[in-house]
Amino acid sequence: MGEVRLTGRLRALRLVSITIFVVLVGRLWYIQTVRGEELRTRAEDNRFAAREIPADRGVIYDSAGRQVVLNTARFTVGIVPGALARLEEDERERVLQRVAEVVARPLRARKASPRVGRTGPRDDLGAEQDEVLRAMFGARRSIESFLPRDRSGEPVFAGWHVVIVDRNVPRARAFELMEESADLPGVIVDQAPVREYPAGPTLSHLLGFTGSITEEALQDYLAQGYRIYDMVGRSGIEVTYEDVLRGVKGERIVQVDVRGRELKEVAISRESMPGANLELTLDLEFQEATENALAEGLRGVGARAGAVVALDPRSGAIRSIVTLPNYDNNMFSTGASPDAFVSLLSDPARPLINRAISGYLPGSVFKLVTASAALQEGVIDRTTQIMDPGMIVLKNQYNPAEEYAFVCWNRSGHGSLNVVQALAHSCDVFFYEVAGGYYEHGADQPGLGSERLARYAHEFGLGRPSGIELLGEAEGIVPTADWLSELHDQFWGTGHTYHMGIGQGYILASPLQMANATAAVANGGILYQPHLVQRISGSEAIVGSRALGGELGRLPVHADHLAAVREGMLGVVRYGTARPDWSGLPTEITVAGKTGTAEFCDWDADLGDCRRDREGHLLTHAWFTAFAPYDAPEIAVAVFVSGEGLDHIIEGSQVAAPIAADVLRTYFDLPPRRGVEPPAESETEGCEGDDCPEAEEGEGP
Repeated sequence: MGEVRLTGRLRALRLVSITIFVVLVGRLWYIQTVRGEELRTRAEDNRFAAREIPADRGVIYDSAGRQVVLNTARFTVGIVPGALARLEEDERERVLQRVAEVVARPLRARKASPRVGRTGPRDDLGAEQDEVLRAMFGARRSIESFLPRDRSGEPVFAGWHVVIVDRNVPRARAFELMEESADLPGVIVDQAPVREYPAGPTLSHLLGFTGSITEEALQDYLAQGYRIYDMVGRSGIEVTYEDVLRGVKGERIVQVDVRGRELKEVAISRESMPGANLELTLDLEFQEATENALAEGLRGVGARAGAVVALDPRSGAIRSIVTLPNYDNNMFSTGASPDAFVSLLSDPARPLINRAISGYLPGSVFKLVTASAALQEGVIDRTTQIMDPGMIVLKNQYNPAEEYAFVCWNRSGHGSLNVVQALAHSCDVFFYEVAGGYYEHGADQPGLGSERLARYAHEFGLGRPSGIELLGEAEGIVPTADWLSELHDQFWGTGHTYHMGIGQGYILASPLQMANATAAVANGGILYQPHLVQRISGSEAIVGSRALGGELGRLPVHADHLAAVREGMLGVVRYGTARPDWSGLPTEITVAGKTGTAEFCDWDADLGDCRRDREGHLLTHAWFTAFAPYDAPEIAVAVFVSGEGLDHIIEGSQVAAPIAADVLRTYFDLPPRRGVEPPAESETEGCEGDDCPEAEEGEGP
């Protein structure tokens, strides 16, 4: 009986063994024959990975060939989502925690403000870093957002795609991760180029900086072939020329181990193509000299902000463009503490604002437009005389018992003047009457009126962007009766036209717009598009057919009328409001210019009123525009000094004109100006105190 049982069990065991063997053979046949090709492909995908070859971003030179933007190699830390997704949750948590401890700056996933680099480790890193990394890679669903996808849209975990999580890791910290690489699956330490700006603050507003893609712009960039972690231009030329600076990434095939670590390079499937290089229209040395001239002028009067624009009236090429205060754009790419970044954002002087392209009341420099329009429309000719007694009185057309006084900056009056003399002395009464009409002093025409004046202002490039390659350019404001009614629900009266005629009231213009308008007067009537780049060099596939500069239009003003305006500007320097004995303007070349002093409301929340000087006058901005040489202009300059925060008025002749003098002397390689004497009497141009409306100013985005 026992032998029978044993034999039965052996037979059963033999049957089971045979069955298992058959199943294994069948399974092996299925794997090798039926799914062989598929599994071999998946194995190869796990063994080999496509890695990006970064494309060097194009560099930027000044007009003398100096490199003002370059690429510096920095250590980067990347994570392989496919490798991280294969780890158990606790193991993945350990890896993320270690990366969070080592990486020494705040990270952003999809929503990114400008990233702030660091020059060293920080001890309080911990929680914030860890939480951001965990949000990005702590769960399979979040990891999937970083993975490439197949044709059906499903995420592909094979391929060992790398996501860069920090681009500016200190050398010592990078070496720490390298040493621990065996225990940190999915963590890759490499090197990549980072932007560096040798000129720092001097060109910061012009060049801008690079940074992470914002959430709002992410879909647009992804549609153009960018990755979620790519760095792009965020401001200045870096963003406006992003399409030619970015280059084209390459691809290499590498062999990887089970954890996604690179073992060796197998092949390069596509070479990278560097971005195009840019050559600027400006010279760095002249830019620095302009910045120094403006800084010295601001210090002299205690002002904290201003701008200078110098351009070529023959082409619109920018020769220098300076705004103060400024900032160091290197802090966004090559290292700065979070405290420094917070300090920059909270600075009351607002150094991130580019005042060269922001809107302000232009004051009397706007009289160039008023004079040109009046001559062209036949309101006056160059021989028309208008009497300036120092003040005129305008009666209310609906209530003659109400009268409004409009004063000239020279309360004694200038006497009888023609348009050339009125420009030279910046006579307010002359331009009141030319703009809005007046009958008590012999004027037999009603004046330009607001609509015609606004039309000419637009023709001079005001109230519209110039097209310069900088984001955030303010259009400015050219007010009209309809504009005032819609925006402020007010009726436009003759007084508004008076104020507009002398650059007061609601009109706003940027230093760039006023420099360009001055250039158009200087060159005989061509309004060019101001531009910062004069040459793009690189692969034709990248450069394309990008237009650089060009004409915006031609002033609808006869050459003889523009000649009269230029003659008036020449008088400003020879015998008018900016004589060299107090402005320091050079006499070695013939300079023509126009001063401006614009009253504005600098609102003080504590006072609940506009700031005023000791005599109760509103504060002022100081302006000066000029071109030289007079007979063959090579340069046009606009200087703006903000009176915000001051307790005294500043005047164009005493503050802005000397800054322009220093700029012109540098440009023409002339000796520096010596001590000058201030004018004997005030040159405050425009209305004063309660005679001016308290318009709001716009500084642009």
